[in-house]
Amino acid sequence: MPLPHLSQLIVGGYTPTLGDGSGLVTFRVSPDGASPIGTVEIDSPSYLIKHPDLPLLYGVSEGTNSSAAAFRLTERGPELINTVPNSGPGACHLCLSPDRRFVITANYGSSSVSAFGLAEDGSLTGQTDRLDFTGTGPDASRQSEPHPHQVVADCDLILVPDLGTDRVHRIGIDGDGKLGRAGDPVLLPPGTGPRHLVLVDDQLVVACELSAEVWWAPRTGTGGETGQRVPASGSSTQERIYPSAIVADGSSIFVANRGSDTIAAFQLADGHVRPAVEVSCGGAWPRDLVATESHLWVANQNDGTVVAIGRDDLAAGRIDGTIETPSPSCLIPLTEGAGA
Repeated sequence: MPLPHLSQLIVGGYTPTLGDGSGLVTFRVSPDGASPIGTVEIDSPSYLIKHPDLPLLYGVSEGTNSSAAAFRLTERGPELINTVPNSGPGACHLCLSPDRRFVITANYGSSSVSAFGLAEDGSLTGQTDRLDFTGTGPDASRQSEPHPHQVVADCDLILVPDLGTDRVHRIGIDGDGKLGRAGDPVLLPPGTGPRHLVLVDDQLVVACELSAEVWWAPRTGTGGETGQRVPASGSSTQERIYPSAIVADGSSIFVANRGSDTIAAFQLADGHVRPAVEVSCGGAWPRDLVATESHLWVANQNDGTVVAIGRDDLAAGRIDGTIETPSPSCLIPLTEGAGA
């Protein structure tokens, strides 16, 4: 199957000293291939989100001097509106608050989450608060302190997988942009290292980086003994496996596995997550993963490729296109009429 038409495929790329990319590169994709149409030079964008209603994009820059950025989507790709400094170094993920008045970032390198206000034009007005976490885990090399790795809005809550303390925090944000704890955390088994999660039906499904597992439990509970887990990859490899991105499309769940360099598909049925198929990611070190109707799009960080894997016969592992772009970290595919 040829590549689908995408009005834009926006690719974040790690810049020196984290990689050799140039920031945001936008491609136009057709069955004939992909061609670059715009670049925004911004420091190591580690994650991007699109506003669900408006032609706006938000991102975080990783590194010692972290920042949050707002972009306006145009026919030539994102156009920078403004950036604001983040007091939490090592920002790696972000989401909109449930009321869409704030942007919230997960700061892996500073054991914290930060909040930023939004103006009516979509620009960032500055940092409104920072919430710090405490604790450790049994892996001395990776869990000597908290490491918030993602933020996910869930009704009026924000869920924060914390790789360093083996828990998912539940926090809230008030009308002034102040952050606070909003319930008991979800407890995962020691040493699992929760990285990213998805919400599927009434289940919380977590990709665990340190134990190389997929863990799940009822989304309203506190984990513990109610949790279940399966290996994130069934691949036979001598390399250590580090699950990264996890995405869901209906009852289908997909996990990117670094080390084995695979994409593993799972199905959720009757409250159980069961392995389905596993295929090559078509590159090395799959960091981000996005599911569209026809394809799985994979950002392979270490070999500088973005790969489109056909979903019509996923077990075949058919690669319908490969785009070369340095150190890709995150992806936003936009179809015609999707706000660009």
